[in-house]
Order: sequence, then structure tokens, then C-alpha cells
Amino acid sequence: LIEKEWLSFGHKFHQRLGHHDYHGKDERSPVFVQFIECVWQIMQQYPCEFEFSDALLIEILDSVYSCQYGTFLCDSEKQRVDSRVVAATMSLWTAVNAKRERYLNPIYDPLQDVLLVNANMRHIAFWSGYYLRWNPQMHPVEDVFERAKKLRELCLSLEAQCQKLEERVTQAASESQT
Repeated sequence: LIEKEWLSFGHKFHQRLGHHDYHGKDERSPVFVQFIECVWQIMQQYPCEFEFSDALLIEILDSVYSCQYGTFLCDSEKQRVDSRVVAATMSLWTAVNAKRERYLNPIYDPLQDVLLVNANMRHIAFWSGYYLRWNPQMHPVEDVFERAKKLRELCLSLEAQCQKLEERVTQAASESQT
């Protein structure tokens, strides 16, 4: 979605983010950040519907501002090609795919065909995992997705043990009948 709707259609990342001390007409705007924030808000209402975790969203936003990857440099695909950004830099997607497990949602289990988002202010949450992550006064809290991943692994292990025990019980019962 980001590649097609934002990058290929030419969102002006260079101008909107103020990269390279852009001195033209001030067109800085956090539109892309707002889009990512909206995705996160929907994830809060439907935590099992997204294959990725908020760690991916944070990685995307960090790469937008750090200019570490060429993905979000320039204002269009043509500018990225003309300035040889693609040849000179690594893509964010290459880095993400190399660490894919880190960004997966351990509770991913899509059930809905259409997500009906509730935009009522009572359902809007503050994304402290992004906005307050560098605040030294915030106490480290165990990542919910990491905890869910561990619990899912434990459940799978216990289910496998139950299956083995059921097979042993079935085998013992059939042996006792003969």
C-alpha cells in the first residue's frame, strides 16, 4: 500500500518532511505520519486483523525521518531514479524483509472481511509506544506483542503435548481391549 499509493504516485516526501533544509515554499506537513497513526489506531480496534505489529510502523516512521534508506527520499519515483537513489541506497523493504519475524503480529488471525472502524474519540488512543519511547521517565513495559508471541508458542506446545497424551490414552485403551 505504501509503495503503491505513497511512493509510486509521488507523495512529496522531500517537501513534506523538510529533508535537506528545503528552502522553497513551506509545504511541510505530517500527512504520512498521520496516515501511519491512523493505521495504528485501527490496529488497536482490530489487533488480530493485521499481519504486522506496531514495530513495523515505528520502523517505517523512523526511516522516513532518518533518511537511512532511499525509500522515502525525493518527491517522486522519477526523482529517485534520476538521482540514482535506488542504486546508491538500500530499500527499507529489503531491511524489513531481512528481519521479517521482528515485525510479525503474533496474534494475527484475520476474521473480518470489512473492518468497521469506530472513529468516536473514546476509541482513539495515545500511541505512547511511539511518542513516548524515548522519555526517560517512562518505565519499561513488556511489549504486548512479544508477550503474546510467547503465550502463543506456549499454547502450541501445550496443544502438541495434549495431542500426544490423547494418542497414548487411545492406544492404551485399544491395547487393553485386546
